[in-house]
Amino acid sequence: MQELRPLALALLLACGREPAPSWVRPPPPEASARPAGSPRSCLADPAGSAEALRCWVEWLAAPALAGRAAGSAGGATARAGLEAVLRDMSLGPGGEDAEYTQALPQGANVLALASGSDPARASEVVMLAAHYDHLGVHGETSYLGADDNASGVAVLLEVGRRIAARPPARSVLIAAFDAEEPPAYRSPAMGSNYWVAHPTVPRGQLVAMLCMDLMGGNLWPGERTPLYVMGGETIAVSGGPGFSEPRLVTRSMHLALVEELPGGRQAFSDHGAFFAERTPLLFFTSGRSPHYHRASDLPETLDYDKLAAATVVVEAYLRWLADLPERPGWREAQPVTGADATTLADLLAAASAPTGSSEFNAMAAPVIRADLATLRRLASVGPETPLAPTDAQTVIAVSLRAQCLLAPDDEAPTATCLML
Repeated sequence: MQELRPLALALLLACGREPAPSWVRPPPPEASARPAGSPRSCLADPAGSAEALRCWVEWLAAPALAGRAAGSAGGATARAGLEAVLRDMSLGPGGEDAEYTQALPQGANVLALASGSDPARASEVVMLAAHYDHLGVHGETSYLGADDNASGVAVLLEVGRRIAARPPARSVLIAAFDAEEPPAYRSPAMGSNYWVAHPTVPRGQLVAMLCMDLMGGNLWPGERTPLYVMGGETIAVSGGPGFSEPRLVTRSMHLALVEELPGGRQAFSDHGAFFAERTPLLFFTSGRSPHYHRASDLPETLDYDKLAAATVVVEAYLRWLADLPERPGWREAQPVTGADATTLADLLAAASAPTGSSEFNAMAAPVIRADLATLRRLASVGPETPLAPTDAQTVIAVSLRAQCLLAPDDEAPTATCLML
């Protein structure tokens, strides 16, 4: 299976970290020019609004910030702006030495703390995180990273605004991580890895972590595809926030469905180091849009109504964890269940519909029909029923094949995906 490993890194929902091919040409100046503006001006827009989210994205993904590579001048400008607006929100410092930053080998994390409202639980901390760096400039091509991950930071800031105005019982650490992209990705210099090794709050006080990456795009053009909430299987608490967001379909999904690669399990975003430390976590993502790691990942490609709805979803989950009477615990048993088969079946059904992905309606169509029938059979056991190990591996294999098909053909040709 070794020959499949490079392919697995190109999967859709897993945020693989290879830069786009060098031959991808930048968009013409008139398509990419966006005013840099002032990040503080975004605070004038209503909290959680599509206008505010667009404002944050247009600032972070402006040509003036040149893609925010860790250690670059654009990254430093983004970092200074983030610190300024977190101060303006009256959030306290959460970094080193009572500052808002934590220095990294390249770049720096930006951290702010909202103190909990319940004296009995305020010493416990829930982290809300998104990385703010992107690929920067490669040759003559600028990768501005609107969806990856200005979209996640926009949600981070808007939820931060609401938390500052009305803190939950537990304290909340707002973490804008740097150095998530190559060359630091999966190394000790990656911002989230560095924080876990050098925590700015005592590790015993961190009770849960919520991570956001790729929040504003859609899996294929013309349809608002779901927001996936992954990692719920790590949390030893039943139930959930119990809310409804009519603008956005939200689907729970087991992390193994995107991380259990042929070469071994691999986390693809900032939640990975926390998972390794057995911290209960949730990972929010809309998955890889067709603009992922390409020069076309620009502010005008995002769905801002979707992003506003995602802000409501993330805030609801954050408050649920931060207000739980008991401390969230790590769940040792994390089986793939019938609900996971249902979530994946819904994705395949939508992708193979006439309004779905062309990749599912061509050479792959017979395989997709067979996969869909298999998933529906496995889902019939009931949503909470653990699947047998062989059935769980079948669901994971179908998931990896589907994600591969949704990746661009220059990364993963259809014929290769069908071999998974």
